[in-house]
Amino acid sequence: MTKSNSAALLQPLRSDAGGDAGRCAQPAAADLSLEAFWLLLLSVVALAVALYVSLGWSWEKFSRAEVFFAECAREMLSDGNYVTPLYHGRAFFDKPILVYWLILGMFKTFGVSHLAARIPSILAAAVTISLTGVAAARLFDRRSGVLAAAAVASSFMFIGFSYLCMSDMTLVMLDVITMCLLYVGLLRESRRTLMWWLASVSMGLAFLTKGPIGIVLPALAFLLFLGLTGRLSLIKPHHVAFGALTILAVSIPWWVAAYKANGSGALIYFFVRENLIRYAGSTYDTHKPIWFMVVSLMTGFAPWSIFLPIVLFSGVRKWRSGDRSPAVQHELYLWLWIFLVTGFFSFSRGKCDYYVLPTYPAAAALTGLYLTQWIRRRERPAVGGLWLLAAGYLVTAGGAAIILQNMSHELTVGQWLLMPAVLAVSAVVIFALLRRGKLYPAYLAAFAGLCLSATCFATQVVPAVVRLIPIGQIAAALNRLPGGERLGVHDALGSWVDEITFQTGREPVRLYSIAEMEQFLSAPGAALVLCSEDKLGSLPGQLQSALRVVDRRVGITHTLTPGYAIKRKGHLTDPTPVVLVTNR
Repeated sequence: MTKSNSAALLQPLRSDAGGDAGRCAQPAAADLSLEAFWLLLLSVVALAVALYVSLGWSWEKFSRAEVFFAECAREMLSDGNYVTPLYHGRAFFDKPILVYWLILGMFKTFGVSHLAARIPSILAAAVTISLTGVAAARLFDRRSGVLAAAAVASSFMFIGFSYLCMSDMTLVMLDVITMCLLYVGLLRESRRTLMWWLASVSMGLAFLTKGPIGIVLPALAFLLFLGLTGRLSLIKPHHVAFGALTILAVSIPWWVAAYKANGSGALIYFFVRENLIRYAGSTYDTHKPIWFMVVSLMTGFAPWSIFLPIVLFSGVRKWRSGDRSPAVQHELYLWLWIFLVTGFFSFSRGKCDYYVLPTYPAAAALTGLYLTQWIRRRERPAVGGLWLLAAGYLVTAGGAAIILQNMSHELTVGQWLLMPAVLAVSAVVIFALLRRGKLYPAYLAAFAGLCLSATCFATQVVPAVVRLIPIGQIAAALNRLPGGERLGVHDALGSWVDEITFQTGREPVRLYSIAEMEQFLSAPGAALVLCSEDKLGSLPGQLQSALRVVDRRVGITHTLTPGYAIKRKGHLTDPTPVVLVTNR
């Protein structure tokens, strides 16, 4: 491949690119100007980051596996230990060290808090959105790049993980960097060695983030693409040698330090239990069907996943027709990444829905490309997609208004009405732009409406919901006590144990029965127990009379999900109070 040809492949597609993509592309003048592209891309990133920060700031309680990362980083900071992740004082090697270091750095800079723990994920999400937009613009055109950035930024699971202090968003960012650098190196012969070396740096960091999959999946996807396009010979021995040595140089120092500090057990635990057994064994739920990951992709990438089946059909049709133009090869590269990641985890016995997150940027780039084509030709998928989005916004606005109105005792009219109103207005704007034939602005309005309505929800509704979860007030009450008391938590509230430790530094004992509560409170020394009031009423009368209530709260004790909120029609609080009692 000559330098001129490889450079040409990086330019937006023109009308002579071949295939459907070439036939529908407009002259360069029809595309966005460079200034307009950057303005729109920065606007997409700004709206998305505002939403993610709002969620990270408002939801003052950890979800999913967040607390493992946050608590490990807090204990490492407290202990002055920067090698061994510590969880409740014990070595914890579920994940490598990089994300713990990032969170720990935020704690040192901004103090220990929920939002500080989430900043690395928010920044990784912002970088991922930006790279997705730029890469799609260079592969296809600038309009496609803006839509690709908007699609990945507003897909449901991407939003859900954008502010969680977990390793997944950092892995997504590093995977995007790796796949971009590998492809640029393929297309630009003069910079191939440099680009592939930088890709090995990114893979080394991904290895320190999530483990071997940070190397294995990008490498396999790239090799598969080279094999299918007959370019495996472009990889020379020095590329492999430099890449392997770089990955080792980036990652091995910490593994050596972890081995010296903890012995071989730490490495065996991570590589065997957290990788091999998790994939092939029974570390996690092994009862999910093989198609679970495909469903996770479609539900997690919603609402934009409605276009993926049509995009796939169109791409397969072009490939079967013999079209091997650069544009089609760009699409193949993106689809291979989606297929490989989804297929790899489909055959895993332990499946989690968020394992397909790294595919979202590729899915967004393909969605942006085809949406731009359909918009230019005023085709049914573009028009129908807007009708579905607008109708979905109206239905969601109505449902949200009904549920939130039932929380009117906790929210002012302005608070509960704002989010549904923004969604409804967004739907009206989409309909108005549709009638005027302005499809591209309509999709941008759909993205803006989703982000703005979700931001309103995060800033107006979420804080009120958090106030209904007693754990924050309980932690504050514990922090006001002199300390030194033993602390027990009944198992029914066991999900609060980690949150209590993070917010107070105390190490609660989980009490699994009334008998254990009685024994814990009757033992010598000052003791505190957190339980529901009905459990307290099951204790012997003599012991009950000797107890003093430190704090009593009525609130939400169940795990909050959209389904639970709908089932309860917005009435989220449990009738039985939660009490913190002491035997002193």
